[in-house]
Amino acid sequence: MSDNEKNTDAETVPDMAETVADIDTPPATEKEPKKHSNKLPIFLLFITLLTAGYIFAPQQLKSDLIDSARTLLQAEKEALFKKPETSVPPVTEPTPQIVEVEAPVEIEQPEAPETISASSSEVARMLSAMEDLQRELKSLRREQQTIQDTQLSLQKMQLRTRLRWITNSANHLPQLQLAWEEIALIPSLSSSEHATAQKMLSLAQQRLQDLRNWQQALLSHADSLATPEHENVIPEYETPWLSWIRDYFSIKAASTIEQQQDEQLRQQLLNTGRNIELEQWPDGKSWQQLRAKLQLKLAKVDGDSSEAVELGLPESIDPLKADIEQLRQAAATWLEEL
Repeated sequence: MSDNEKNTDAETVPDMAETVADIDTPPATEKEPKKHSNKLPIFLLFITLLTAGYIFAPQQLKSDLIDSARTLLQAEKEALFKKPETSVPPVTEPTPQIVEVEAPVEIEQPEAPETISASSSEVARMLSAMEDLQRELKSLRREQQTIQDTQLSLQKMQLRTRLRWITNSANHLPQLQLAWEEIALIPSLSSSEHATAQKMLSLAQQRLQDLRNWQQALLSHADSLATPEHENVIPEYETPWLSWIRDYFSIKAASTIEQQQDEQLRQQLLNTGRNIELEQWPDGKSWQQLRAKLQLKLAKVDGDSSEAVELGLPESIDPLKADIEQLRQAAATWLEEL
């Protein structure tokens, strides 16, 4: 080998060392894509230098260069395809903490429904039973509707009967009050009909109470006018047959004119009380005369009193008669609407 070839080899070896140093230097940041693009020309230059050195180098040096090139190529491949390593902080296990847990309350779980497996025949039997039950329910509903219709017809019949009873002139105020009370209790009445029945019932009750108060007043005044019984003027005898003659031929003192008038007034009061209960009303003139006689008699008894005597009797019976007629007319109007 000549000196020129040795000089050339000496110059080539430092250049190769610099190139290897450049290749071994790791990139600043693996994440930058620009440095990967700069390595390609350097790699080509390195291959060219190796080829030239291989041609002019001795045999031993050629073997060393081939080994170095293989090592460098392997390192370059690992650098290109190596994934960036991420630093993961060490996981510290948490210190276990002891927590006091109360014993859970035992809750009784509801019993799960039992599953019943039924065959097709059992299902058919159940469906048949359900159909029979539905038919029976329909039959019961029809019977219930029939009963309701019968009750309605009976209630309408009862209503007509009571209304005719009220319009009958043979029935008096006590019977009218009872009839309106029964009508007001009929459940099939509408709200307006029930209100009418209740109104007539209240009127009948009030007028019946007034009538009874007047009858009581007439009876009380009649009792106050009762004449005392006179004693027999014949003396009593011890002999039995003489006592019999005395009782048979009793002789009493005659009543005075005043006592006779009191007796007549008493009978008139009793008759009037019986007549108004039967709705046999006295005319206005007879009623006023009766009140005048009674008031004059009571004024004589209480001669020292300057206050007017309260008789407890109305001045006229016409309002009572008008209210009774209203009770009958309301029933007649209602009966026509049915």
